Amino acid sequence: MKKKIFYIAVSVLMVGCASTKELKIQVSPIGQEPKDVQDQYLYALPQTVLKVEVTLREVRSVPGPYWEYAEKYLGLKEVVKKKSSNWNIWDVDIAQHLELDPGHYYSLNVLEGDFDGTELLPFLEQGIVLKGTETINEVLKGNGLQSTIRDNFVRYDDLGVSNNFEERTETMYKTIVTDTAFVEVPVQRTVVEQKSSSTKAKEAANFLLELRTRRFEMLTGEFEVFPDGEAMGASIQKLDQMEAAYLSLFTGKTITRVMKRTWFIVPEEGAGPSEYPLDIFSNQLGFVPAELMEGETLEVVIQPMGKTVRAGAYFSARPVAENALIYRLPDLAELKVMLGDQVLSTHRISIYQSGSVVTTPIK
Repeated sequence: MKKKIFYIAVSVLMVGCASTKELKIQVSPIGQEPKDVQDQYLYALPQTVLKVEVTLREVRSVPGPYWEYAEKYLGLKEVVKKKSSNWNIWDVDIAQHLELDPGHYYSLNVLEGDFDGTELLPFLEQGIVLKGTETINEVLKGNGLQSTIRDNFVRYDDLGVSNNFEERTETMYKTIVTDTAFVEVPVQRTVVEQKSSSTKAKEAANFLLELRTRRFEMLTGEFEVFPDGEAMGASIQKLDQMEAAYLSLFTGKTITRVMKRTWFIVPEEGAGPSEYPLDIFSNQLGFVPAELMEGETLEVVIQPMGKTVRAGAYFSARPVAENALIYRLPDLAELKVMLGDQVLSTHRISIYQSGSVVTTPIK
């Protein structure tokens, strides 16, 4: 009986030893795989891609057609007298997403034993490693789709309520030959001609003052019959709109439009500082071609902080890892958006390309 128990124990031990064969794994860059491989898993490391969105605002001033008569007819001195445009950078936004790093594809090679692929799930879920089948859908809209104004032309359509032409009577003299002398006979004729700017400005100013008078009478109840309730509010609002339209004929118009420009930046690999010029910005013209030699450079400056340097120092001389997974720790970086020497915004972000490559054991 004791002999039977001994043989059974030995058999179970041998089966157990056979089923627990030591796992041997080697992770290597693509193209450097060992020869005898039982199984293979491919993966890639992520890289950080930055999306820089800059919001611009333009304030444009356009003089009215009657600005020269604003002081004469309305007593207004502070009016727009010439066209002007002023641009400024209103806001800066930094977003980021992950993509496959084409320089970091790896092969997990199983040399001995059985490897459970679920060991990689925690790394995949955290985005530390990628399968290589991930897709990206990031949109960068064109300038035209992100502008609040499609037409840059400012129009003055309503220049007055009177006719643009006026009639005047001229007296001409027609010479008639008689038997004894030449006689000049007065002849009147009607001439139709376009009104002068001064005349039209005076008419527009009179109409503007009439609008103000009508509104005052309506508010003070001097009309025998006047609107009430919602009709009263709508009437006052319409009078205000008409007054603003006619007043702009003298004071001019100031319009504001907002535009957005967006760039994708893939930071370089390494722990050193890097600069990424975006465009040339001018306060008078907005973004301009570099050949105009006007404006200042808008750029992104990235300075890695080296928080993961020590963590990756030991791995720098190990191109191949045994029973360990190769991955990369993102490093913290300071990102500044600069306009010339002026700092527009500062961000603290994590960038994989600036981090160190490390390993973790795989069982």
